[in-house]
Amino acid sequence: MSDTHSPEFDRHGQWRRWQMEELLTSPTADADSLQGPSAHQRKVEAAQRAAAEARAREEHERQKIYDQIREAAEEEGYQAGLARGHEEGLTKGLEEGRAQAEKELDVQLQKTLAPLASLAKQFSEALERLDDTIAHDLADLALATGKQLAADALDEHPEHILQVVRELLHTEPPLVGKQRLWLNPTDHTLVETHLGSELEAAQWVLQPDDQLARGGCRVTSAQGELDATFESRWQSVQAQLRKRHSAPSSG
Repeated sequence: MSDTHSPEFDRHGQWRRWQMEELLTSPTADADSLQGPSAHQRKVEAAQRAAAEARAREEHERQKIYDQIREAAEEEGYQAGLARGHEEGLTKGLEEGRAQAEKELDVQLQKTLAPLASLAKQFSEALERLDDTIAHDLADLALATGKQLAADALDEHPEHILQVVRELLHTEPPLVGKQRLWLNPTDHTLVETHLGSELEAAQWVLQPDDQLARGGCRVTSAQGELDATFESRWQSVQAQLRKRHSAPSSG
């Protein structure tokens, strides 16, 4: 009987044409193909994969280093350009900023000082008025003090009335007609004792007047009167002092 397991029959037992290639394929090869790759092939493939991974890592590291160098160069160039631009911009900016600041300062000062101008003027005028008031008050105080000191001096040195009478005797032009010299009763006695002969020669008549303060006198005649009382002389001193104070300074 024919062997149904020979190559002329397929796996169903049907007859088929014999092919030349079937002799070239060994049962061992078919078994090996069924068993998968050999250990040698696996080692080769593993080595190939390791080499590929190594090349990939090397390429990655190379690219990383390249990127770092490129970034460093770009950063250095950027910083250098930034420094140059910053320096140039800083110089220009300082000049423009200074000019702008001065302009803004002027405007701000004008705005700030404008409302203060009238206030400063009013304050200055108030100070001037205050100075005038204080000056007048001080002048009045000085005059009052001086008047008291003068009165005290006359009490201590009553002979001052003699000088006053002598000045009146030599007044030019002299009064015409009969003249009377009015004095405080105390001064009347003193003048009569020391200047009686001179007054008699000038035809002056001594006349006591208890209304007059010591140190003063007055001369009357039909032509007029010479007032040398203490009060009138003191008023003259006050007028001269106030006139001197109120006169504008030359500076």
